[in-house]
Amino acid sequence: MAKWRLLFTTLPVVAIVLGLRYLVHNVAGINEVVNFSDAGAVLTGASIIVGLMLGGVMGDYKESEKLPSALAGGLSGFEAMALRGLQLKDLDASWVRPRIAKTGHVINEWLHGRVSDDEMWEATSDNSQMVIDLEKAGVPTHYLARLFVANADMGGALSRMAVIKNTSFIKTGYALMELLIVIVLGLLVIVDYPKPTVQWVVSGVLAAAYSYLVLLVKDLDNPFDYGANDGKGSAADVDLTPWRKYFASLQK
Repeated sequence: MAKWRLLFTTLPVVAIVLGLRYLVHNVAGINEVVNFSDAGAVLTGASIIVGLMLGGVMGDYKESEKLPSALAGGLSGFEAMALRGLQLKDLDASWVRPRIAKTGHVINEWLHGRVSDDEMWEATSDNSQMVIDLEKAGVPTHYLARLFVANADMGGALSRMAVIKNTSFIKTGYALMELLIVIVLGLLVIVDYPKPTVQWVVSGVLAAAYSYLVLLVKDLDNPFDYGANDGKGSAADVDLTPWRKYFASLQK
């Protein structure tokens, strides 16, 4: 049902537009204010702005699809190098996984909106301390270098995810888009159609379409909102399967 959530969200908007249209045309008797052909320019302008905003957020969205895999790969690579480096020297490695599991738990909580950015970064800083501890334990230098690379990969993925989560795509563009959509919805209330028989269908469909596109742009702008809708997330969230599989292995 997640893929239908946005569409269901537009239904109140459609009901309001059609209800106001009924009051204006059938109760108040106000007609012949704006013809549908005259409203075409406004509809076209709104469509262009929505299209530009949708194209803009899709750029970040396509990049976001790769980040859960990069995050899981960075932390799993860090774990593998730490364990291998200790085992190579026949050193005790039992402390590595619990510490990494603790970091992974905080990252998972952050992804689902249950801890803050500061708490997440504080938890991941333990990886740098682990490198120091591994060096003191006698892990070979070339393994330490690989640990730094894996930790940098994980940190880079987290940093990019945090930026995408916390920033909106061109706020002035959102302002223009929302203004135009409000104008379009207002026109759908008062516009006259060549054939009265289609007025309810066309007004309802256009109100749903424009409202849906605005919500879709906003949803795509944060593809890591897994904690939304009581923890159910959104259909527009990028697939978190690579991270979930690795996180599940950490819990064993």
